[in-house]
Amino acid sequence: MIAEAADTFVLIIDTAVMWVQILAAAAAFVLCVVCFAIGPLVTPAAKAAARRAVGPSWARGRLGARMYVLTRLRRSSGRTRPPWVHTQPLDYEEAA
Repeated sequence: MIAEAADTFVLIIDTAVMWVQILAAAAAFVLCVVCFAIGPLVTPAAKAAARRAVGPSWARGRLGARMYVLTRLRRSSGRTRPPWVHTQPLDYEEAA
C-alpha cells in the first residue's frame, strides 16, 4: 500500500513537472512571436532616437563629417550637359 502511494505521488509530481514544462514552452513561443512582431515596429523609432541623441551626423567626428559631405548633393555651378552628349567639339570638317 505504501509503495502504491509513493508511486502515485511520484506520478503526480512527474505530471506536474511535465505541465510546467509544457506551459513554459508555450509561453516562450508566444513571447518569441510577440518579440518578432513588435521588433520591426520599435527598431526604427529606437534608431531615430539614438541618432537624435548624439546630434547631427557631421558632428559625430571626422569620418561622420566626410560621409555627410560625400552624401550631400552639390549644387550645380551652371547648366549641366546630359550624359549622352559627347565631349567632342561640334565641327564636321573631318567628316567631309
